[in-house]
Amino acid sequence: MKRWLTLAPLIIPFIYLFCLPFRPAWFEMLLFLLFAAAYRQSYANAKRREIYIFVQVFAISFMGAVEAPWLLSLGLYPAISMSMLASYRRISRMVGIMTTCFFGSIVFFYEQLSIPWRYEWLPIIAALMFVPYIFRMYQRSCEVKAELQNANDEIARLIKSEERQRIARDLHDTLGHTLSLITLKSELVERLIAGYPDQALQEARDVQKISRSTMLQVRELVSEMQSIDIEEEIRRAEEMFHTAGIAFECLNRSERTASIIQNILGMCLRECVTNVIKHSGADKCSVNLCEAPGVYMLHVQDNGIGMTKNDNRLEQFGNGLLGMKERLLLIEGKLELASDQAWGTKVTITVPKTGRA
Repeated sequence: MKRWLTLAPLIIPFIYLFCLPFRPAWFEMLLFLLFAAAYRQSYANAKRREIYIFVQVFAISFMGAVEAPWLLSLGLYPAISMSMLASYRRISRMVGIMTTCFFGSIVFFYEQLSIPWRYEWLPIIAALMFVPYIFRMYQRSCEVKAELQNANDEIARLIKSEERQRIARDLHDTLGHTLSLITLKSELVERLIAGYPDQALQEARDVQKISRSTMLQVRELVSEMQSIDIEEEIRRAEEMFHTAGIAFECLNRSERTASIIQNILGMCLRECVTNVIKHSGADKCSVNLCEAPGVYMLHVQDNGIGMTKNDNRLEQFGNGLLGMKERLLLIEGKLELASDQAWGTKVTITVPKTGRA
């Protein structure tokens, strides 16, 4: 079914030809049907694509020579087919063939009728020469964008995997030896409690001390993992944008803030950066961390496709936006979102200096 849908763009020219008087147009109709069949096969059969493109060019050239040069505008279809060829060398070869055939068609038409030349057909041929290259560059751009997205997803996966391994190593180093020691002392207490209660009591107290020490180490470890430095997060964002091919501009005009504000602003910035790279389609993003009377402000703006209710893009960001709002509530902050398909998305985060920091 999808292959037959490739014929949909030919409906309008087909109807136009069908409306012509049948007798003078029957030969052109046969040529058009030959052209349509070759056009469909140029999509369906990649191995013989050049042959089918040549058939299209031949049929259109013949129609232009015997009917009218305006039919050469159908050359848009083989020109689009040419963009799917494997190399620019093959595209250039087929463009040369098409240009030669179309120019010969115009010469034949005016020579056989012995009428003065009209040169308005020449710009059509000139424009058709560029169509395959334009479509080819567009296709390549889409391929590169898809490859870049796959690379970004792979990088994110590797980062998560490394982070999990680091956490596992830290927990093992912190808790492994201590838990083994607690186990041994607990077994010792079990053996001593009947015959040596005083020594068993001392060992039990040692277990308590070790347990408290371990709890303190775990708290320090978790606190270190959760601690986010906003400047470090900005540097991380710059690296991610550079990898994703997105121009990045940063302006940091704030003094050192309290640790909890650092953490929450850093996590919000991380969420914004992830959304820009994965969903915005932007090629430029700016981050501005500044101070205003009584507040800290973080602005993240991109020039992407924006988020609108019509295309349900807000739903894609629902969890991320909700998470940022919940974090900001802890320090009496607020989040504002402005988005438009014309100029992109701007996220503004405001945190009071006199909040619960």
